[in-house]
Amino acid sequence: GVRGGAITDEFCSAQKKAFQDPDDHMMKGGLKKMGEALDRGMVLALSLWDDKATEMRWLDSAFPADDSTSRLGVMRGPCDGSTSSPLYLRSHSQSATVKYTNIKYGEIGSTFKAGARRLESIMV
Repeated sequence: GVRGGAITDEFCSAQKKAFQDPDDHMMKGGLKKMGEALDRGMVLALSLWDDKATEMRWLDSAFPADDSTSRLGVMRGPCDGSTSSPLYLRSHSQSATVKYTNIKYGEIGSTFKAGARRLESIMV
């Protein structure tokens, strides 16, 4: 098997094979191309939405919804999916809010101290 603890081309390909998904990571050039893209700079976009197509099941439930939950990769989390439809969310969570905090912007490399690793909550 492939050892965990690091994201490598081998790890990404093994994950795709285990879940019977196309190896789109390698089709797009693997980590080499990802690194080149990161060197050019990227934009972070944050968004909240209710998803009519997949009901957000891909995030924390069974997805694809019509696939066997015994297949590797289908169970994405513990939610049963019954409360993730747009209709349910809009009727039961009308006053839901989100708060993004500690978001910094600027030239690449200007918003953090080199070598520092910090993970902060962005949702409340």
